[in-house]
This record gives sequence, C-alpha cells and structure tokens, in this order.
Amino acid sequence: MLRAPIRTWGTETMEADTESNPRDLELSALEAEKEPMAAAGEDPAPPPPEAEAEPGPPGGEKNGLVKLPEELGIPIESGGSKFTGLGKEELLRAAGTPPWAKARAILLLLFWLGWLGMLGAAAAIVARAPRCRPLPPRSWWELGALYRAPPSAFAGDLKGVASRLEHVAGLQVKGLVLGPLHPQSSGLPQDTPLEQLDPVLGSLSDLTHLLQAAKKKGIQVILDLTPNYLGSSAWFGGAVAEDPGFQDKVKRAMSLWLKRGVAGFFLDGIEELKPSVLAEWRNLTEQSSPEGIPRVLVGGTRLQDPPSLLALLNSSAVGLVLGPFLEALVSKPLSPTLVPQLLEFLGPKTPLAWSVGSPWQHHVGLSPLRAPQLLLLLWTLPGTPVLSYGDEVGLMDDEQGGLPGTPKPRQLTPMPWDLIEGIQKGDNSTEAQLLELCRRLGALRVQERSLSLGDAEAIPAGSAAAFLRSWDKSKRFLVVLNPGDQPLPKLALQDSRLPPQATLHLSTHHPPPADPHVELGALKLRPYEGLLLSFPYTP
Repeated sequence: MLRAPIRTWGTETMEADTESNPRDLELSALEAEKEPMAAAGEDPAPPPPEAEAEPGPPGGEKNGLVKLPEELGIPIESGGSKFTGLGKEELLRAAGTPPWAKARAILLLLFWLGWLGMLGAAAAIVARAPRCRPLPPRSWWELGALYRAPPSAFAGDLKGVASRLEHVAGLQVKGLVLGPLHPQSSGLPQDTPLEQLDPVLGSLSDLTHLLQAAKKKGIQVILDLTPNYLGSSAWFGGAVAEDPGFQDKVKRAMSLWLKRGVAGFFLDGIEELKPSVLAEWRNLTEQSSPEGIPRVLVGGTRLQDPPSLLALLNSSAVGLVLGPFLEALVSKPLSPTLVPQLLEFLGPKTPLAWSVGSPWQHHVGLSPLRAPQLLLLLWTLPGTPVLSYGDEVGLMDDEQGGLPGTPKPRQLTPMPWDLIEGIQKGDNSTEAQLLELCRRLGALRVQERSLSLGDAEAIPAGSAAAFLRSWDKSKRFLVVLNPGDQPLPKLALQDSRLPPQATLHLSTHHPPPADPHVELGALKLRPYEGLLLSFPYTP
C-alpha cells in the first residue's frame, strides 16, 4: 500500500493514508482561529487524535502565534496579569456596553456639528462676498477684430486667400470681410450677377476649401455683397435702392451665399436703403445659423458728419455698423476733445465697428507719424476694430483722390507680402514695429475683459487725450494720447480713481522700460505718442 507524502503545517505534521477533504481542512482552520491563544505556563489544547505531533523544524512557528514575555526572556512580576487576548464575541460585547455606545454617539454628534458649521461658514462667505457682474451676451464679431480685404490683396484668388490665413489669424482676427466675389462687367444693376462667383477668383470648391480652412483657424468669412462697389453710389442711386425687384434679387443672392457657408454679409452705403429693407435682410441672415454659429449683417456707411452718423446709428437695423468715425483723425489735428466726441457715438448703444480707412484708401498710410497712435486707439475703443489689409504695416497708397472710401478700378495698392514674411524677431523697421504693435494689442484685447467688454470713460488730461476702460473687478486700462506735434513734459491726469502708480504695457514710440511701474504724475509724452497702462481694481 502506497503511503501519502507527509505534509507540514507549522510545527505539526500529519501523516495521511488517504487524501484529506478540502472542506474538512477549511473547517479545521476556522475552528483553530476561534480558540484563544495560550499564555505562558498553560497547556495547549491536545492535538486531534488522528494527528501525531512531531517537533517541527527550527523557526517553524505557527503563523499568527504571539510570543509571550517569558518566551522572549523578559521576566514578569509574580502574580501579574497574563495576556490572554479577546475573542471576537468578547470584543462585540464590550463595544455594546453603555460607555462605548455613549462615546460613539458623542463623536458622531461632534462630526455632524463640525460639518454643518463649516457648511454654514462657507455659505456666509459666499453670501457676504461681492457679486461679480454677469457677462453680457457677446457674439464673435464683438469679441475680436475684423480684417477687410478684396481677394486681389491675397495674390488675386481664393487659393491665395487660403494661403495667407496664418497671417490674419496672428492678428487675433475673428472675421474676414472678403469680396466682392461677384463679377461686375458693365456696372449696370441688371447686369450685376450677385449670386455668381467670378471665375477669375476660382471655383465653388475653392470657396468651400477656404471656408473650411478659415474655420479651423477660428475665422468666420463675411462676404462683401455691395452691388456697385466700384461706383460712387453703392446702390446705383436711390431709384435702384428702392426698387422692389432689385431688393428681391439681393435677397435671393443672400440666401444662396448663406447655403454656400458664408458667416454673414457686408453691405456698404446703407444710408441709401430703408431701415425696413435692412431689417428684412438681417432677419434672413441671422435666422440661418448652422452649427450654432450666429451670422451677422454688417452695414457700411460713407457719411462723415457726426450728426448724420448719429442719426444713422439711432435708426440702423443691421447687426453692426462700420463707418468713418475716425476720419477726422487724419483730416485735421487731434485735440483733447477727441475722446468725448468719439465716445458720443456709443450713446445709441448700437454695435460699432471702427476703422482707420478702407481697402480702397489706407488712412494709416496717409499719416505715418500718427499711424501707431491710430492703431492704439482702434484696438482700445469699445466696439469692433476693423483692419483694412496693410494697416498692420502702415501700407501707403500710391495715388489719392476721389471721395473717401470710394474705390478706383484697378488701382488697389498691392499687399507687401514679401516684406511681411521677411520680418524677423528683433526687426526695428517701421513695418515690423507696427505689426508687433497690432499683434500685442490684439492679444491683450482677447485676454483682458476691460478691453473687450468694459465701459469707456473720458479722463481729463490737460493737453492730452485719455480714457479709462473698466469691467467689474478686472484690471483697469488707461489709454493716454498726445494729439499734437509738440512734446508734453508733464501730464495733468485728474481723476480720483487713478492710483499714483500704474504698469506700462506699451508705448507707440519706444520699447517698454526694464521696470514697467511708472508714476502717473511724472509721465512725459513725445509728439503723437500713445501709452497703454493698467492698474488693479480697488474697492
């Protein structure tokens, strides 16, 4: 008869003639755990009769066995209590005694009282904290800049436009006002195919590719659909502007271009149209908003005198008005009354778009000395800044003449792309400085709520012009301009909200100093210099 191998269990060995039942082994282990541990001097329980005890190897103590002091060679006093341990049932009985039950109840009560106290303190802090001003609803064309250009400024076709989008995106531009894209052969209303894409510019697939490429860069494309964009009257005269047949033609063209994916329209000369007609076209534009992206109808005007412009703003039915509100800055010397006059245009609460020229006449280039100051003003005023192509590098037109904002056929100044692409970091040329100024101002406008959402208030500044942009508890921004051709050795900024010191973000005439903290009472301005400063909000 074959004998089963000897299996060792701690200090005990069992010799089994037959294979043990696993269930029996498991029950035996459970019974062993229920037995209290034997103290020194006590006889351990006798082994089961079927198991013969044999001495185990050295160090083969049973797992979980506790050695008593005598076994470790530590003497104990005679008559001292011996550690016998507590079984599970004894621990449960002890835990149920009144003292322990009372202690647990007290600890639980203290926990909940502490938790409720912290919750109440947090609620009190929130209730007593000053509430933040809710953010107003703003659309994409109100949070960023627009860039206005005909396709000819981008190498002449839609593929050229797509290849230059990186430059446009670097200016923190949210919308590209592109066009017109329709052909214009005879210049007659009946021969103006507003719904067609000029084949010289490319195909509809090129347009789709452009729209997708612009979307990836966060740029929406607004189509310039001005019918008579090469004439002195954008609508061929009052008779055509009021013709219901021609108005229906424009409406059909708008519906078709919306289906092609444009984000809105720019229509120049809205002073020639009735507000009811513009309201109908605006509803058509805004009701079509695929993918949740709103669309906009931008109205342009060629009016220049302030009373007429203000009257138009009060009656306009478009989503955004772009006009020559800054025209006086290049036609006559600036004055300290400049800021109050500009802020007056914000009275009607009509969304405004500011520009310093048009694609057909670059007013920045007309005044090289004032160009940096005009760009600073453009980016920091409330409303939407609009750059005409080339403004960011001070582009100058070769020939001038005609009505301001009126295009002249085949006389568009080419965009200096070679110059722009050749600008390297650290370049001190005039073009490089203007481009860096635009990029920095665009980035600040996107980052700072006071510049993108804030109110504007004129600040008395003596011979200078100044205004303050502020939003709730955000950082305040102060814009200071020297409107004249003489230096201002000392400014007289008079406002109790201004602190003694501020941080100088940029100057239009020199790089920021090593220490940007400046004393407002010791500011000096060069001719036509502009400063952008900031200081923290204080209650």
